[in-house]
Order: sequence, then C-alpha cells, then structure tokens
Amino acid sequence: MAKVNLRVRYDGGQGVVKGLDSEDSVEKLISHSLETLGIEEQKEAAIKMLSGFPPKPLDISDRDKSISSIGIKSGDTIIFQLTSLPKLTETPPPTTSTRKSPCPQQSTSTPSDVDVAPKRLKTSDSSKMLRKVVPADNSCLFTSINYCMSGCVVPSENSSFMREVIASVVGSDTEKFSDAFLGKPNADYCSWIMGKDAWGGAIEVQILAEYFQVQIVVVDIVSGSMTIFGEALNFPSRMVLIYDGIHYDPLYYPAPDGTDQTVHSTSDASILEKAKVTAEEARAAHSYTDTAGFTLKCLVCGFRMKGEAEAQKHAKTTSHTNFSEV
Repeated sequence: MAKVNLRVRYDGGQGVVKGLDSEDSVEKLISHSLETLGIEEQKEAAIKMLSGFPPKPLDISDRDKSISSIGIKSGDTIIFQLTSLPKLTETPPPTTSTRKSPCPQQSTSTPSDVDVAPKRLKTSDSSKMLRKVVPADNSCLFTSINYCMSGCVVPSENSSFMREVIASVVGSDTEKFSDAFLGKPNADYCSWIMGKDAWGGAIEVQILAEYFQVQIVVVDIVSGSMTIFGEALNFPSRMVLIYDGIHYDPLYYPAPDGTDQTVHSTSDASILEKAKVTAEEARAAHSYTDTAGFTLKCLVCGFRMKGEAEAQKHAKTTSHTNFSEV
C-alpha cells in the first residue's frame, strides 16, 4: 500500500501526520490528525474536513471509507473545523480569500519584531496593494506563500512541507529537472532544498504554483518586471509577491470590510496594476538591494564575491549558503 503523509491544520495550530496507508480508514486519519494537533475529540462536537485550494469540504459521512476513496493523497493539506452540534446551522466553508479571525498565537521561535497581525492603513488607498513584511530568512518565499493562503505569518520551520513537495516533484522527474537545468545533480538539489538554509526562486515558485493550482505573481522592485507563474494553466485564482532582489514579501489588498484579501480572481486585472504601483513606490523609496553590485562574504569559508550571480555560483559549487553583505 502507498504511504500517505499529510499536513493537518486548524485554527489553533498545525502539524504533519505520517505513516498512514492509502487504504486506512477516514476514522483512523481523523484520530491520528486530532492527536497530532493536540485536540481531544468530543462527542458533542462535529468535525468538518476541507482540502484543496481554495479549500473544499470532504465527504466524511462514512468514516469506514478509505482515505484514498475520498480523494486524499499524500502531500495534501487537510483543514479541520470543529463546531458544536447544538448549532443547527453550520457556517459554510470559506469561499473568499479574506481573513477576519486573528492568527493563532505563534511559538516563541517567531522573531519578536515580526508583526503577526495584518497591517492596516489609517487611510485606504485603493490604487495599490500593501506589503506584509515577513522574516528575512532563507524561507521568506515559503512564508510569503503560506501567508497568502492562511493569513498568518508562521515560523520558518513551517516551510518544511513546501520543501518536501518541491523535493518530491523534482526527484520524481529527473528528465525535466535535469542536472543542467538545476545547476547541480538532481539528488543533490533534493537534499539541498530540504535544508533550512536553502532559498527559493523561479523553479520553486513554478512547482508550488502547479501544486497549489494557483497563479503566483512575482513583481520585481528593481526591474519593474512581473512574472506570472502558472499563467498558462488557467488557474482561477492568483496571489501576489513582491521581490526586492534578495527577499520576498506577500502583497495583500485591504477589502472594504476590513479584511486582508490575499488571493484574487485571475479575471481581476486591476490587482496586477495595483501591484505595479506598490513596486514603483518601493523602487522610488530605494527599498531594494542592488544584487548586481553588492559585495558578499561567505561566512563558511570567507570567500568574497560580487553580485547575486557570483553568490549563486558559489552556493552551487560549495553548498555554502550563509552569506553576509560587506
């Protein structure tokens, strides 16, 4: 039987369930998931499970069914919603990409200077999107994508699931992801991307766009260019990230009801224009890094290099990824 590893989450936290078989029952999946999440199942509570992007409810009316029979496959993210049975009318699953409820309290590993609560402007400017600053570490791409999907800035260790997805996709297709394409042997790349010091770029964004079935738009502050990953695949939704040369942040749009809209319909072209305005303002304020001209020092071996291209070459040939700007 095929092994099934799943990411599970609810309003109060998240975790990873490993070691299930595809033919195990839904009941077993629920039991293992609640245990992982630290939730004690109560008879007076109703459980709803959602999966996919945007999340859609799963049919768990017959818990004796197998995991595979309800459409769950290894690598999926399962969202749990627990509601009290006395409430006769259940709240329908979210169909919009806005978030009203506050993010769950983060662990002490979250940097103290990171504002987890969504930012608000005192006055609304409908001509642009707003930038949510995430921690400046090698997981900023994954943290930004996670924020767009969940509305929360989570610690960088939560990016391990996306790293696993990327490694799985790359490792399963050595022809498409050849050594020449990756710049290093396929197996070495898969090991590298699993490390917390490995950063994401175009290859990783494209894989995640296809995995989550959503366009991921990256607007570059320095060049003003806009790259739409997954554009040719007719996905119905898109999220937008801004890139300053070395760091990714998610962009959101403040909706009239006070929520932060992070996922948008691909039919709404105005979002792209708003993202361009945000990037133009950042460029005018010099909120970017000159990756062609800055000097870096490798903190592993002391080697000095100029520009992003030399840094990437050094990282690929030595697997050193801890750099400091000089």
